[in-house]
Amino acid sequence: MTRTEIKLALKRMDDRGAYNLRLFLDNQTTVLAHQWYLESAERQGEQDGEVEREEEGLLRVVARGRQALIAISRIVLIEMVPPP
Repeated sequence: MTRTEIKLALKRMDDRGAYNLRLFLDNQTTVLAHQWYLESAERQGEQDGEVEREEEGLLRVVARGRQALIAISRIVLIEMVPPP
């Protein structure tokens, strides 16, 4: 998935009131995230001194009280988990 696709999917999930997100990664791993935040391209570009491509970037998630950074290029599918 690309940064634009991820941004659009996350906006839709927020609009629909997603309780959790289930992320399917390219290495057959599934992550159930309780909080999520797409790291800004501008802030990362300033630190690295270069502009990111569309398939690059990080998604910050909180799962079971632990934070993780997931590379956008590793995400295959995002699924919404509705509230109970």
